[in-house]
Amino acid sequence: MGVPPARVTVRVAFQSPRRLLRDTLAACLAVRPDITVVGRVAEPDGILELCELRRPDVVILDAGLRLSEFAVRVRALLRRFPGLNVIVMYREASEQDLAAACRAGVASLLPESHGLAAVLALVQQSRGRHARPAEGGLTDRELEIVVLTGSGHSVPEIADLLRISPLTVENIKRRVYAKLDVSSGVHAVARAASFGLLDQRAVPAASRRPQAEDGTTVLTVVSGRPGAALDQVVTALIASRLPFVLVRVPGTVADTHWARWHRGPLVAALVDPGPLDWPVVAELGVPAVLVHSNSLDPPELAEALASGASALVAAGRVDAHFISVLRMVSQGYLVVDSMPMRPLIGAVRARWDERAPGRSELPELTSRESDILRSMARGDSIRQTAKALGIAPKTVENVQTRLFRKLGVRNRSGALAVADAFGLLPAQTLAQARDAAQARVPARPPVPAQARGAVRARDAAQAQACPPKVFPSPEGFSSLFWSDWRS
Repeated sequence: MGVPPARVTVRVAFQSPRRLLRDTLAACLAVRPDITVVGRVAEPDGILELCELRRPDVVILDAGLRLSEFAVRVRALLRRFPGLNVIVMYREASEQDLAAACRAGVASLLPESHGLAAVLALVQQSRGRHARPAEGGLTDRELEIVVLTGSGHSVPEIADLLRISPLTVENIKRRVYAKLDVSSGVHAVARAASFGLLDQRAVPAASRRPQAEDGTTVLTVVSGRPGAALDQVVTALIASRLPFVLVRVPGTVADTHWARWHRGPLVAALVDPGPLDWPVVAELGVPAVLVHSNSLDPPELAEALASGASALVAAGRVDAHFISVLRMVSQGYLVVDSMPMRPLIGAVRARWDERAPGRSELPELTSRESDILRSMARGDSIRQTAKALGIAPKTVENVQTRLFRKLGVRNRSGALAVADAFGLLPAQTLAQARDAAQARVPARPPVPAQARGAVRARDAAQAQACPPKVFPSPEGFSSLFWSDWRS
């Protein structure tokens, strides 16, 4: 059997000045396996550049009461991207506005009163495409670098996470700077936040499998240490006539035929697993049933739940409970024995009681911290921020340290990413980031011909005064003097 083709998805970008609407649309569209949200912006002026970077199939615009103004923008957008499917939502419009939008090339006009279901129906009617890098836009690797930079990772940490060299990371960052038209990592994060690119999440390869169909049986992926407990699990599955896959050698399984083509639920059964058995849970994006021969203490239980286990079954109870627990886990339930869970629940309750009463999850920033955060988004340095606010650079550093502590980050890039996630940055500040960077870069004045001649004369005089060094060269190539290299 040949390798199945990549799934066809519809790439969607949208614009709305209302953040609640942007986040709601992103959440509703991102969970669908046939739709990929590639970005979102607040201002209409940013949608053209977002399309340049991410090349969507569908663009959703929130016109509100300004449908006539959006007709001009749609015409310019379709002139640059002729095959783009443009959906415009509006609140109220006259017949003249509707006619102007249709003449501009709007594919679908959607009143807000039709609701979210109408938006999903129009997006699903659009023709998608196979996953491929967008020509001239950000590649998946470049987007990974931006997201990891926004998470506060350094270049060596990014190289270690992506299993590439630090030099490769630096080269990719330079390409990202050129495409985003910025000059620093902090400014790149600010630009990416304005396009909604920091909300992209790495999706496991098998998590885009076809959705489970009603009436299909669960497929169990069995992995773990060979022994009596593993034999009991296999025997129980055979007796119940349930299909299963026995992974004898741990490794990558997301691209196997059964992982990509099975249309029912997948559940991993880990029997006394070792460190190499757990990655299959995250790779497939499936729940796991942990079968343990030895009793688990609270730390081990907490680690198992954090690693993806949705159920725990003692090896002595496999014959009586494993199949019923397996079916419940396949339906989304969490199944654990109450006795080992009691100490863990007590620890969680004690930890919860330690929290300060009335503490809000949303960081509360002072006016000075907000000023410095907006200055970061514009790409200003510490000295530039101090000059703009009329305070000392040391004061900026102290306030910036408190700001990092409140946001739970360790650098400026991470602060911008977290601030954008909490909605602490106004859209206008992010949109002005590139303009500030362009205004900050001075134009290089042309060098007069007389000055260039003077430099050459000075170099010639230095060469006569000091004998040039000769560098060894490979066989077959003549050696070059240091002055020859400079010229």
